[in-house]
Order: sequence, then structure tokens, then C-alpha cells
Amino acid sequence: VLLIATTVWAWRRYRSRTDIAVPLYGALALVPLQALLGATVVWLELPESIVGVHFMVGMVMLALCTQACVAAWRGHRVVSRPFRHVAVAATAVALLVVSLGAAVVSADAEHACGEQWPLCNGGVANGGDLAVLQVIHRSAAYAVCALALALLLLGLRGDAPLYAAVPPAALVLGQVDLGIGLVLSADGSIEHDLLRILHVAGAAALWAAVVAAASVSITPPQRGGANSALL
Repeated sequence: VLLIATTVWAWRRYRSRTDIAVPLYGALALVPLQALLGATVVWLELPESIVGVHFMVGMVMLALCTQACVAAWRGHRVVSRPFRHVAVAATAVALLVVSLGAAVVSADAEHACGEQWPLCNGGVANGGDLAVLQVIHRSAAYAVCALALALLLLGLRGDAPLYAAVPPAALVLGQVDLGIGLVLSADGSIEHDLLRILHVAGAAALWAAVVAAASVSITPPQRGGANSALL
């Protein structure tokens, strides 16, 4: 309902602002697909492959809504080219991490490395294909962590507004901690189930944060201030 209302508002008043309207049109267009996937998940009693696709479509919708939100509230601050490059790279790698995370859940590979970190069954990636999948997911997460910390450093030196630079770094550190806890906790325990829920929620929050940072970088500054698109 919120997405329909926002999209109608954008179509009536801001259709000339393609950076606001087009992402909302795209998100709204995905609603029927997402609803069908959600119904299929229920009908087939949570098949993991469909659950993973359902999750990824949701992440695309979240990214589109985030882009529209940033475009509407973009301030007049100019973002440096280094921050832009790092933000776009962080978004690309974060998409890879989210995709690999969905694959890990779909393949039930959360404990493919046993309850070990940073090792995997006593080695780098021992234990077969599922272990390799989990190690690749971990490695991509480390890359996002490095890029998010780079965004923070660039923001602290004035290359971008702090509201774009701080959230990715804060969220990625929490997300890595949750991921480590998920691996080290016993499968089937209350702690493991809680960490699994928080890790999925953290993935969505981190994805939105890096998309917001990239959106600030690629969206032109507004002349009239932070909320001129809504006035």
C-alpha cells in the first residue's frame, strides 16, 4: 500500500524527476512477481531455492525504493570521485555477498565448514563444494567490510556527507559479527535461529546502506537543499 501510494504521488507530481519516479515504477512492477513467489513459497512449504529467489527480488525492490528516497532527499553536498568509485564498488560486491548468502541458505551450507572460523574444517576450504561456497561468501563479506571502512575514512575527511559514509561501516561490522556467531553456534539451537534471523535482517540493512551511499554519489546535488524535491 505504501509503495502504491508513493508511486502514484511520484507519477502525479514528480514524473519529470526520473531519478525519483523510475525506480518507484520498477519497484511497483515487481510486486506481482514477488507476491507470486511468496505464494509459491507457502504452497510448496518453503522450498529453499524459491525462498532464495524471493529474498533476492525483495532486495532489488529495496534498492529501488532506496534510490528513490535518496533522490528525493539529496542535499547540495558534492561527493568526491574517489567516494563515488568506492561506493559503486561496495554496492556491486554487496550484491554478490547477498546473492551468495541466499545461495548458502538455499543449499543449507551454513555449517559446511563445521563450527569453525576463520578456518573451514581445519583448512582453507575443506569439505567439498558447499564449504567452498561458504568460504567464497565469507571472502566477499571481508571485501565489503574493507570497502565500507574506506567509505568511512573518505567521509571523515570530507569527501561525502557522513550520513552516507557512516551507516555502511557500522552495519558491516555488526553483520560480520553476526555471521561469525552464526557459524560458531550449534545448529538447531535458539541462539543459532536468532542469529540467523538477525543476519538476514542485517544483510538487508547493509544492502540498503551501500545502495544509499552509491545513490548519493551518482545523484546530482539539489540546488534547493535536502528536501527540495518534496516542496
